Amino acid sequence: MAGYIWLLRLTCRIRVVEGRQYLEDTLAGDTPVVPCAWHQQLVPSGLFLRSLVPRGMNVGFLISPSREGEFMSRVAHNHRVTPIRGSSSRTGKEAMQALTEAVREGVSPMMYGDGPRGPARVFKTGAVILASRTGAPLFLVGAAASRYWQVKSWDSFQVPKPFCTFNVAIGEPWPIGALGRPHQAEDIAKELGHRLDALCEVAQGGPDAR
Repeated sequence: MAGYIWLLRLTCRIRVVEGRQYLEDTLAGDTPVVPCAWHQQLVPSGLFLRSLVPRGMNVGFLISPSREGEFMSRVAHNHRVTPIRGSSSRTGKEAMQALTEAVREGVSPMMYGDGPRGPARVFKTGAVILASRTGAPLFLVGAAASRYWQVKSWDSFQVPKPFCTFNVAIGEPWPIGALGRPHQAEDIAKELGHRLDALCEVAQGGPDAR
């Protein structure tokens, strides 16, 4: 896995097909955001975020506290991203606390809203609650690889092929503010899913995407 990630970093090209100004404004602001993407596009969206590390974004990923997670933490360190230990499915409260502390320390933690088990493309409320608690805006990332292997999984996971292009569409940063009324987080998460779907369609239709 570590070798595969290095191979993609060395051979794949990243192209922002929409929202470049949103990206530049976010990087210039030098404050953390809450990046959001679909689990299906974990690899291209994650490598896109990694490409922003040299430009000052402190990128983080939530990684399981299991033994397998220890290996993934070492991979994260090797690629200069911050591992945040916790499981959204087993220790949700502790994971949210760790994510909140990470944002307050300047980390932008990648959130895959339909992971780790789905349903596919149904965004849960975790990213919304995190953005509300910390004041960090949601940063939507639609991504698509021009060539990939299709995995038979709950999210139809896509494994990019070396030497492909990652097309990326960025949404306008979305501050959430305080959550007051009942079901507000659920309503925002639903809208977040619609916006992500639209960005993914743009990325899939971008140059070289097929």
